Formats: sequence, structure tokens, C-alpha cells
Amino acid sequence: MGVMKPQSRRIIHVGINFVTAPPPVIDSRSYLGFQQAILSHGLEFTQVTHQEKKIIVTRQVPTALQLTVNVLGPQVGQILVVAPQPGRSLELFIQEVEAAVEAFHATWPAQNRQVIGCDATLRDLYETTSEHAFQELWEGRLKQSSQSLTALGRPVLGGGLRFVMPPLAEEPEPVQIEVKIESFLKDTSKIFVEARFTWTQPTAPGRLFNPRERLLQVNTYVEDQVVAFIMGGPNDF
Repeated sequence: MGVMKPQSRRIIHVGINFVTAPPPVIDSRSYLGFQQAILSHGLEFTQVTHQEKKIIVTRQVPTALQLTVNVLGPQVGQILVVAPQPGRSLELFIQEVEAAVEAFHATWPAQNRQVIGCDATLRDLYETTSEHAFQELWEGRLKQSSQSLTALGRPVLGGGLRFVMPPLAEEPEPVQIEVKIESFLKDTSKIFVEARFTWTQPTAPGRLFNPRERLLQVNTYVEDQVVAFIMGGPNDF
């Protein structure tokens, strides 16, 4: 029976999204001012697109990054930072998000700004010693016979598990957690893990966005709870 290798973890996507009030005012002045603020906070970019009520900043080298500032409605704005193929440590991405948030505040200062919604996502790949990671999940983790899959009438290319967990009443900042654990269809010897945290309670006006705290919370959950679950024994359900 195969074994997942936690030390082989590779982050293939990381992103964080803030929904804010009041929204930013996006015009030609703030379009130029935001570019200057990004550069002054140490973020390089290769392209900036100005659409109606939206600014999209992208970079391909040395690592891919996309930063979007958006007006979602009359009273709601957004700042979204995504690294689709990180190619760097989580710590470096956190520093980039912190710089993006500081540039946002410098361009659109508002003492009463409030985060009314936030979510963050991490996607990882793990090596296994199996030829097919779904077999490892199905037989090793769920203790099911591979023969039971014949009832589906076709070969199984891949599959996995999905969990949605509600916020806990005792949490100071309630968060809903969604976790996916699947075989990776492009390379079935690997396990794909996605963890998405959605903070459900607006912050107090003027409070910091805290991207570092939020991203580290997701990362710690993956490293501790999710990996332990995948590698758990037969009697822990």
C-alpha cells in the first residue's frame, strides 16, 4: 500500500480576497497613483489594465502574480491577490500581499474602511509511493475494496473527498472551511489538496486586513489537520 510523502508538498496556487467598504474610487488619477504606490512598496509588475471600475496588475517574471482592485457595487470594493503558479515560498507571497494591501491603503485612504468578507485558498500537490493516488485514498484511508468500484461500470480515472465545515461558535473570527483531497488527474501518482477558508464575520471599521495571520491560519490547518487526516489510521472515524 502506498504512502503520501508530507515533505514533498508543493504549493501550486495561493490567493487571498478582501471585500471592503467603502469601495475605492477608480479613475485616471487613482490608476496612476496605484501604480506608483505598488512600485514604492517594492512590487514589480509587467502590465496594468484599467477597465471601468477595475484595475488589474499582472506579472509573469520572476514569478507570476495578479493583483485586482475592483468596485463590486455602490458600497463594496475588492482587493484580490493571486499567485497561480507560486514558484516561491509562502512567506514571500505573504510579503507581496502585505505590500499590495499597503499600496491599496496609500492610494485609497479611509479611516473607517471595513473588511466585510475575506477568503483565502491554498492548493498543494503531494508525492505518494502509489501508482494511483486514488487507490491510496480509497483503500488506505477509507478502507474500501477496489473491487467495490466495479459497481460503477467503468474504470475510475480519479476521485477524492470533499468536506465543508461550518464556523465554530467559540472562534474569535468565525471561519468556514472547505477541503478537497483528490488524486491529481494530470499525474495520478500525486494527491491534490485544496483548502479554502471563508471568514464570515465583518471586521471592525479601521481594523487591519491581517493577510499574514489569515494565510498562516490556512497553511497551519493544512500542515496539521489535513495531512494528519490523510495519513490517519483505521480507527479514527
